[in-house]
Amino acid sequence: MARRCAELFVLQNGYTDQPAAEDSTRWVLENGEEGAWPLVLGARGGMLDRQATTVQCSMRQCIVFFRVRRVPQICAYRQVSMTQVFTRIQLEPGGVRDVRCDERQA
Repeated sequence: MARRCAELFVLQNGYTDQPAAEDSTRWVLENGEEGAWPLVLGARGGMLDRQATTVQCSMRQCIVFFRVRRVPQICAYRQVSMTQVFTRIQLEPGGVRDVRCDERQA
């Protein structure tokens, strides 16, 4: 369920290669984002894969990882976090780099 919620979240917020949801009440600003929604959503477009790569849940929260699609960060992931009951969903600032990815691509 965490995977499904996170995949819907990144889709509705315009992070994939698909347009953001038409319902603006589904949109969430990231930390540090500002400006008109068309500019914010345009900057996000195509940033992440549509499908999550990994899900990790503890007693308090779930973290869902998405591969970053933009070069040069092709070996990086962003995380969507939420509570164990799938509330307070958000894209976490920063990312995680896969240090072995560069080796595999060489």
